[in-house]
Amino acid sequence: MKILQVSAPVGTPWRGIVKVLIIGITFAGSTSLSAFSYRGGATPLAVLLFRSCLAFALLYLLLRVQGIPRSLPMPQRRSALLLGIIFASYSFGVLVAIKYLPVALVIATFYTFPLLIGLVEWWGGRQLFDMRTALALVTAFTGILLALDVFGAPLHHVGITLCLLSALGVTIVVTLSAKIRGQGDSRPITLHMLGSAITVFAIVGVVNGGIGLPNTPEAIVAFIGGALCYSFGIISLFVVVAEIGPVKASLFMNIEPATSVLFGYLLLDQQLGTRQLIGIGMVVSAVLLVESAKLRPRRRLTR
Repeated sequence: MKILQVSAPVGTPWRGIVKVLIIGITFAGSTSLSAFSYRGGATPLAVLLFRSCLAFALLYLLLRVQGIPRSLPMPQRRSALLLGIIFASYSFGVLVAIKYLPVALVIATFYTFPLLIGLVEWWGGRQLFDMRTALALVTAFTGILLALDVFGAPLHHVGITLCLLSALGVTIVVTLSAKIRGQGDSRPITLHMLGSAITVFAIVGVVNGGIGLPNTPEAIVAFIGGALCYSFGIISLFVVVAEIGPVKASLFMNIEPATSVLFGYLLLDQQLGTRQLIGIGMVVSAVLLVESAKLRPRRRLTR
């Protein structure tokens, strides 16, 4: 009997890294450009409503061009619309939390959701416990704390509660969307979620007496650019969840806050210290830690 060393295909592991980098960069770009548009008169509600409308329109056109049905069976439709309401709610929760906490602390607390998703998937038996992935999740979260430099930041119980509830909302959306999708295409479900979220944002806009739009050329460009980045990211995110599962997809999304720190340095003149660079390195290392498992040779017994 011989033991043969069989290596995994070289191209496969790095495909996931490329996907997460692209999605993370686009989401981080959306966040930074949106923050830039605030300087020119845009309000968070305007950003939420516009980017959701643009993502909905682009996804609708994409599905129509590809000949993919946009409608869903009634049970799936109800579930997708409900997830859209949760999606809109946690988006608002993060925005309200910013009133009580520093932005960095809000993001760091919100990004407990990869840990929550891992616990839900492992507890539900949908994914076997993997010590390498668990270590990567903890490493990534520690890296986020360092990258965002939240140590010593003032705490507020309302803000922390909103952030944790928002993280719980993301956990619900990501895990249940995978279950609702089954073996089908995730994009029609994303389309219904966006439609439901748009309705919620529009109602809030009416109740608040309107939304504030950007009023300078630079802010308008940032407003549109941020919406385009978000559209690509949100459509791609649930495709990746369908391909690689909620746990790894959520782990990969840890790239977003780390990349946002870099964009803040490049676009918003924010400082970048040694501690933050170490944190960014830890987040990237966490992704590499999971992906490197696919590079290990597998043993196959032959007679």
